[in-house]
Amino acid sequence: MKRYFHTILIFILVYSILPIGSIISFAEEVNIAKANMGVLTQVNYSEYEDYEVVELAISGFKGYRSFELADPLRIVIDLDSTELSGKERTIQAEGKLVERVRYAQFTHTTARVVLDVKEGYDYSIENSDSGLNVYVAKKLPQEELNAKKAIMFSNQKGIKFFRDESGEGLSLTLGKYKGYSVSRQTNPQRLTLTVPDAGIIGTDAYFNVDGSQIKSVSYKKTGKTGAGIILNLNDQYQYRFEESEDQLVMRLDKPSFKNIMYYNSDDRVYFTLDNAMLTQGDKDLQKLYEAKYDLSKRLYTITFPTEQADLGEGILDINDSYLRYFEVRTNAEEGTTSLVFRGKSKISYMVYTRSSGVTAITLIKPGSGSKMPVVIDPGHGGTAIGTAYGRLTEKELNLDIAKRVNALLEEKGIVTYMMRAEDSNVDNYERAYIANMLNAKLFLSIHINGVNNRNVDGTMTLYCPSDNSGFTGKDFSEIIQKNLLSVLKATDRGLRSRSDLIVLRETEMPAAIAEIAFITNSADRARLQRESFRQNAAQGLCDSVDQALQIMK
Repeated sequence: MKRYFHTILIFILVYSILPIGSIISFAEEVNIAKANMGVLTQVNYSEYEDYEVVELAISGFKGYRSFELADPLRIVIDLDSTELSGKERTIQAEGKLVERVRYAQFTHTTARVVLDVKEGYDYSIENSDSGLNVYVAKKLPQEELNAKKAIMFSNQKGIKFFRDESGEGLSLTLGKYKGYSVSRQTNPQRLTLTVPDAGIIGTDAYFNVDGSQIKSVSYKKTGKTGAGIILNLNDQYQYRFEESEDQLVMRLDKPSFKNIMYYNSDDRVYFTLDNAMLTQGDKDLQKLYEAKYDLSKRLYTITFPTEQADLGEGILDINDSYLRYFEVRTNAEEGTTSLVFRGKSKISYMVYTRSSGVTAITLIKPGSGSKMPVVIDPGHGGTAIGTAYGRLTEKELNLDIAKRVNALLEEKGIVTYMMRAEDSNVDNYERAYIANMLNAKLFLSIHINGVNNRNVDGTMTLYCPSDNSGFTGKDFSEIIQKNLLSVLKATDRGLRSRSDLIVLRETEMPAAIAEIAFITNSADRARLQRESFRQNAAQGLCDSVDQALQIMK
């Protein structure tokens, strides 16, 4: 009684000091808010042979959020800005998978519907003309999903694989697909089809295809009602769509151009053109093409005599963080071929023809200020294995340590650029030119040593002498050598001045090569095979970069 009296007194005091206009305004806002609320008017449960469905009739449907609970098993649907018509209620379904359905007013603005379900269920939620339909069915084993080559959300909606005379593809029957987009990823090759509001959601699932074009297909809910569909592919394919009122068909085609591959899985984003001659020379690089930007600085075109590369013509939609698309055009009258890059922002292009006859075109976003990257360069790669002992190769050890350095630097918030993050070829001049175009802050190249004398062990660091004032490659090397000796407890092989090494001489920022240990020495080789040793080396290099950056501020 005393608490009740205090509540009335506070209510009277508060409203006695509010102006009449404020009270009226508050009442109007409450009425407007209630007028904008949806209403859960009816909940029905039905059971069919293959599935059960809970139909939610919602007047003025605003949206929803859904999630699952594990103990006990429940599917929860929260209806946004919705109030319940009438009292809370329970439907005793006693179905194969749905035990009961409960619904009530959860908060002032949220009505909650809970399905108590049994083990082995799967579910999907579909927008309907009257509100929502919640479908509950038996969860299919992976073998059956693979056999059906489909992910079904209800008795009609789903994602199906097909194969016909023109190739392979997907048929998507969703509630909606407006605003869909596709992005391309490489290594492995895949396409991600995103539908921002599919009108239907389900649980994460995948099926294997093992087709000539498509390896597998996976589905994942994105956002509240979106769909993310990933096609894992056997090769780099172009795609096209056929749209109808209730279906979206995605077909795959081999690009009509040839001898071109795109790579975007790592920091270095690039194209390779087989048997293409677009530059000549190394130190004095000569361009055998003409290039220009359009007025927006986003469309970049490289044009050269067609005889310099057999590429055909065609287009590849990309839609990643760099490019919208790439196109090869030919002009028979002029005898020229043009490579057209449609960027999402202004991008720099490093064109370099290697001695192997492969031309690499690297896409670069130059850094500035705090975004100037530290280049981490795992030495060798691809066909260049470096020094080796049996199956133990320098290129693999370099990459392992480089990845560890990169992870440690990223933890510190330092911007990095991995010259390679896979077993790929990059020429030495190419590495230097890329670092220069990046406007890199530091260049750290990681190597393993090897000599004929197997008694030689230890650590050394290489630099190129410079007359520049300020922080130099020699300064960077001194820091590296000191830190590596501290963490590795290795024999000190000192600093070496090497003006003959391209990545040291041609880079425009302080650069150093860290020779971690000798693969040709049995003791060093044993250490190199220990993960703890490689991690310690990475820590020493990370500390060196951090200290160098502090000095350079």
